[in-house]
Parts: sequence; C-alpha cells; structure tokens
Amino acid sequence: MEKPKRRWVLGLLSIGLLVFLYRFFTVYTVRSGECKPQPAVAGPFPPRTNFPKQQKPLLVMSYNIAGHDELYDGDHIAEIAAVINQVKPDIVGLEEVHRGTWQSRFRDQLAELTRLTGMHGWFAPAYTQWGGSFGNAVLTRGEFLSNEIHELPSVGEPRIVLESVIRIDGATLDVYTTHLTTWGSLNAKNRGEQLECLTKHVRGSRHPFLLMGDFNAPPAAEEIARFRSSNAAQLTGGDLGATHGLTNKRLDYIFADEGWEVRGARVLAVGPSDHWPITAELLWEREKP
Repeated sequence: MEKPKRRWVLGLLSIGLLVFLYRFFTVYTVRSGECKPQPAVAGPFPPRTNFPKQQKPLLVMSYNIAGHDELYDGDHIAEIAAVINQVKPDIVGLEEVHRGTWQSRFRDQLAELTRLTGMHGWFAPAYTQWGGSFGNAVLTRGEFLSNEIHELPSVGEPRIVLESVIRIDGATLDVYTTHLTTWGSLNAKNRGEQLECLTKHVRGSRHPFLLMGDFNAPPAAEEIARFRSSNAAQLTGGDLGATHGLTNKRLDYIFADEGWEVRGARVLAVGPSDHWPITAELLWEREKP
C-alpha cells in the first residue's frame, strides 16, 4: 500500500477509535433498567370507553431524524420539518433528537421543529452530557395531558421509552415512543429485554395506545418475532419494506392497540435522514360496552 493511502486509512481508523472510546467512556452504560410499568389492566386488550367517533383516520408518523447530521448540514432540521409539513400527520414520534449538543451545533432541535411545523412538542432525554441532551420526542397537533420517561434495560447507549398521554379531536390516547439498542445481532438479547418491558407498559395502558420508533432489528429477527407473537400489539403495515436505506432493512415500526383498524401504512423514501419516515392511518373500531 502506498504511504499516502496508508496514512489516510490509518487516520480514518484512528478517528473511528477515538469516537468509540469517547462514546464508551462518556455515554455507554450497562444497567439493569428496572421495568416499572403501571399495573396491567385485566386481559391483554381491555375495553376503552368514551372514545368519540372519528371524522377521519388518525395519521401517525414515526421518524428517526438522525439529529447528529446537523453537525455538517445546517439545514438538516429544516429539511426534516419540510417532510413533516408535507405529510401533515396528527402525531409524530421522533428518535435521535438533540437539544444543545455539539452534534446539533448546540441548537434545540425540538424547538426548531415545533416552530417550523406549528405542532406542540415534548422531549425526553435518554442521556444528558456537557449541557446537551439526546433522546426521543413527540409532536402533535393535539394537547399533551402528561408525559413520563421510563428507562429500558440498556447495554451501550442508554435507552428509554417516552409515554405521552395526548388528547386530540376529543379522544385520549397513550403514545409510546422509543429507540431500541443498536449493534445488530450482538445486542439481540438486550433488545429482547427491552421489548419485554415495552409489552408490560402497553398492557397497562388506560387508553387506546400506539407504540412507535426505531427498533433496530428487521421483522425476521427473533426478538421482533417474539414480541409480535406475544399479541401485545398489532403491527401496522406488515409488508412495508425497507425503512433504512443503507442496510436496506426495515428497522422502524408503528404498533397499535388491537382496537385500531389500520386503513393504510407506508414508507416515504424522502428526507435527509438515513431512516425514512413511516406512516399509518388508524380508525378506532373497538365495540363499546
């Protein structure tokens, strides 16, 4: 190998090693992640009452926005907002959102998104470092009644689920937004623990619920298949195809309470993130007692 090329390769490897060491010593964690959901209500799909008849389907979006890309693209969040404005969803679950981190040029990405979309927003930090935070968020044209952060068992980057109770068009929903651990099959066991915890959370829901986010595993992965077989929630859009362009795999999901009728689901191959947004249209069809 020629010396200039060798130096270039060694330089890249050195940068990669420094980034790994930085994250290993300042971000990564191994925690038991006690799962503390609300006590489960009777039965896997308890009846919910007082849900008004919808005039149109609820349009829901899940979007990993790769907020760290703002470091080299100052228009990154504006482009994310343009995608959201094009779709006009009622509720959006967001992952990889930064507030005041050096990766976001110390900007508040949730504040930018609420300003550019005109939606209400809530942010849940998975971890805070050097005055900035990284985590999940929710946007809605409805009203937030409450928000709660639940830790998930984590090996590597800390993970959480944000539980938001939202009132929209007279209806009250539980919306869970999460981002499961990465590292592919090496962390399948940890993702399985996280999904077991999420099962307990949604089964304790007091209202019709939605569970969305970047699960970092394809539908054929054992932990995803096990979660689906638990009948904790229905998968919207079972044959959507890839949501992550680089790996050409589906990593992003919208799961819904069995009381929802899924009128449509799709992947939108648009936007500046390495993940594409996914949407689902839902009508609440559970028979009232």
